[in-house]
Amino acid sequence: MGTDLEEIKNRLNIVDVIGDYLRLEKAGGNWRGLCPFHNEKSPSFMVSEEKQIWHCFGCQKGGDVFSFVMEMEGLEFKEALKILAEKAGVELKTVNPKAAEKKNRALEILELATKFYEFQLWEGPGKTKILGYLRDRGLKDETIKEFRLGYAPKGWRNMLDFLTKRGYGANEIFEAGLIIKKEGGQGGQQNYYDRFRSRIMFPIAEYSGKVVGYSARVAPGEDESQAKYINSPESGVYHKSRILYGIDKAKGEIKHADFILLVEGNMDVIATSQLGIRNVVAISGTALTSEQVDILKRYTKNFRIFFDMDSAGEGATRKSIKLCLAKDVSVNVVELPMGKDAAELAKDDPSALKRAIGSAKDAMEYVMERALEKFDKGTAHGKRMIAENVIEILEGFQNGIEKSHWIKKLADELDVKEQTLTEMTEKATLRGRTGESAERFQKKEADVAPREKMDVLIEDLIGFMLVSKEVWKEVAEKEMFPYLLKRDELFSAMIKEGRTVSFDFDVLVGAIDREMKLRAEKIYFQKKFRLGLNNVLEEAVLSDISKDSEFLFSEISKEIKRERMADIVRDLKSAEERNDREASMFLKKELKELLEGK
Repeated sequence: MGTDLEEIKNRLNIVDVIGDYLRLEKAGGNWRGLCPFHNEKSPSFMVSEEKQIWHCFGCQKGGDVFSFVMEMEGLEFKEALKILAEKAGVELKTVNPKAAEKKNRALEILELATKFYEFQLWEGPGKTKILGYLRDRGLKDETIKEFRLGYAPKGWRNMLDFLTKRGYGANEIFEAGLIIKKEGGQGGQQNYYDRFRSRIMFPIAEYSGKVVGYSARVAPGEDESQAKYINSPESGVYHKSRILYGIDKAKGEIKHADFILLVEGNMDVIATSQLGIRNVVAISGTALTSEQVDILKRYTKNFRIFFDMDSAGEGATRKSIKLCLAKDVSVNVVELPMGKDAAELAKDDPSALKRAIGSAKDAMEYVMERALEKFDKGTAHGKRMIAENVIEILEGFQNGIEKSHWIKKLADELDVKEQTLTEMTEKATLRGRTGESAERFQKKEADVAPREKMDVLIEDLIGFMLVSKEVWKEVAEKEMFPYLLKRDELFSAMIKEGRTVSFDFDVLVGAIDREMKLRAEKIYFQKKFRLGLNNVLEEAVLSDISKDSEFLFSEISKEIKRERMADIVRDLKSAEERNDREASMFLKKELKELLEGK
């Protein structure tokens, strides 16, 4: 694996990879741009071409080319590794060949199945009726082909027979979600049947375009007493909570437009995309999930929710608004005439659809208007219901200023005291938070725990050592107290391995584990660069780095002495409480020597 990482890094330039996602400009020997992970007006995102690492001085994220792709695409390390390996033309020597082979077989099966469904639509039994239906819905042939729509014909074993003849086992096909096992079946092909029959097939792809599952609509004229749409089951490659229909085609357009259009159904995505509005994805009939919001936030923090205007659509809109606002996402709502969906309006009145998207309403305005329409603000009961309806959404707001703004607006609308609504909101927020587990609460407390002075000093010294070989050598040659080396794992590694890695930052990060490496890169950037006047990122001038590091080492020595004295005083108190005269005399002698500087 280590060899794979090195080979990928050797073949790829981090500037080129990051440059595919955002605009970078030259800044001395480095590159800078606007951070894609938080909103900013002045660039605080820096890329070092020399070191092949990046760091944002605004949100403090950073790392190498792998961590960047992980952050941008919402991926695990192995997934990012695979993407970059393909980009670099490197064949990975996977650590788990069986698992990789199983996943690859599933993807092969799904790709073959997609081609089978496409053939059945264009050349098979779907050629007339199904293709005609899609055209009647306003879809062009090139759009149908782009989204790879297909048709699963009638019959119980079409897909099973097609794939088994190509060497795939029934169990593999079952695990890919294409067939169903009969109740009480003992194995063997006779105990399976096709999951999708007489249905229009919408392949669902992950971010890179590989098909991982399907959404299947019952064919027109067939039995709609069954579910109108059925989706692939959870599998080793298909995870409903993370998948968004159309993300593979929309991700670049989302970054360009700086907003995401979130719709309900697959046809909404296809019809809207056909009009040229391509920054659109669908939640495919399931509720919007926290994981999906996290993935989309990597592309933009501006969401426009575009669900049906019926009662179910309104309920889904409210839930989605609440989830997005709790994650500090800017949300607007696109409103359509009652009884219309995006796909229908795209066919009947494209200009009206574009106007609706362009004039999307602020989510809280939408919530307040709906509440005011539903209840009578002229009565005490109506005021209470309106307030509760709006506060249910407000309670999750991450932005305090915006929350205060809407509380004031609601107070004015209802002609009640602002303080009353503030207290209602605080109580609702508190009720929501009491569901947090003790473990999560403890973690939050740990995250904000103050760091000890010694740890800050050591990290500052590490920074000087990383940017200067000379300082690194000087510090490594000094006498180190054993417990100081135990204090910081990275510092210890730099002292012990300094000569082995030639006191070189680049060699060091290739020789330590990933977690330590990411920390070293972050410390390096924070010492090497700074935000200057007008919030402009510039390289720090380390005019007398040797003198600064000597001062730091002196401060560390003082802190070691202070901590040692504190330990002796504590031990001395304990010895005196036990009436241990021998220990007390020894500790007093040690304390005196420390005070006299011996």
